[in-house]
Amino acid sequence: MRNTIILLSLAIFLAGCLGSPNTPDAYDDTEDIAFLEEFAAKEGVEITDTGLLYRIIEEGDGNFPGEDNWSFVTYTGYSVDRLDEFDTGTNLDFILPNPSQFDFFPGLAEGILLMSPGANIEIVLPTDLAVQDGRVYYFNIVMDSFLEIPEDFLEANAEREDVNVTESGLQYRVIEEGDGESPDENSIANVNYKGTFTNGYVFDEGDDVDFELEFTIQGFTEGLQLMNEGSTYELFMPADIAYGNNPPQGSRIIPGAVLIFEVELLEVINQ
Repeated sequence: MRNTIILLSLAIFLAGCLGSPNTPDAYDDTEDIAFLEEFAAKEGVEITDTGLLYRIIEEGDGNFPGEDNWSFVTYTGYSVDRLDEFDTGTNLDFILPNPSQFDFFPGLAEGILLMSPGANIEIVLPTDLAVQDGRVYYFNIVMDSFLEIPEDFLEANAEREDVNVTESGLQYRVIEEGDGESPDENSIANVNYKGTFTNGYVFDEGDDVDFELEFTIQGFTEGLQLMNEGSTYELFMPADIAYGNNPPQGSRIIPGAVLIFEVELLEVINQ
C-alpha cells in the first residue's frame, strides 16, 4: 500500500480542481460533441441510462462500492477544450467523496460505481453530468480500493475471536502483552503508533511520541489505559470516539471513518 495520500474535501474538490470559471452562454461545443461521437464509436464503449460513456480497460476484482462508500483512485482527466486538466501522478492517491455527497459532478461519481478494486476505466461525461457549461470531460481512472461502511466493518470485526469490545464501542486486539506500568487518564504515554483506514492506507504514524491522555481522542485515552509498558495493541475506533465527522483541518482523516491504530506503549510518565 502506498502511504502518501491526498484527502480533498468536497468543497476543495468543487471549488478547485473541477471548478471551471464562468463561461459565456455562447460557448462553442462543436469540438465537445465531436469528441463524444468519436468516443462513442470506439470498440467496447458502453452508454448508461444517464448518458455516461465508459470503456473498461481492465476488469477489477471483488465487490463494487455503493453510494455511501469512500473510494481510493488515481486518475488523469481533462475537459475537451483543455481548460481543466487533472493528474494525480503515479505516487498520489485521491480519495473520492462518497457519491451520495457528490451532486455537482454526478458523472464522475457514477463512473466510480462501475469499478471494483483493480479496475481501470475510461469515462466521458456529457456536460449535464459535469459542470453543465457546455464542456465535455474525459477521465482515465484506476481504483485501488474503497472503505467498507463503518457499521458493517465494526460488526464483522467484533465477531473475531481475538477482538475485544468495550462499553464505549472501542475494539482492540492484543498483539503483544507487556508487564510494565499502565497509564491513567492523567499520564503521558510515550508510544510508537501507526494509524490506518480499514483498507490499510496509512494516514498518520510516529515513533517516540508523547500523548497526554486527558487531551487526546477518547479512543486513545481509553485504549492506552488497557495497556502495560511493553504492550502492542491494535485499536479499532468508531468515529464517535475518534474524530467524528469533523476531523482536524489539514489532516488526512476521512469524516466518519473507522480508524485503526497499532500502538506500542514504550513508557508511562505520571504527572
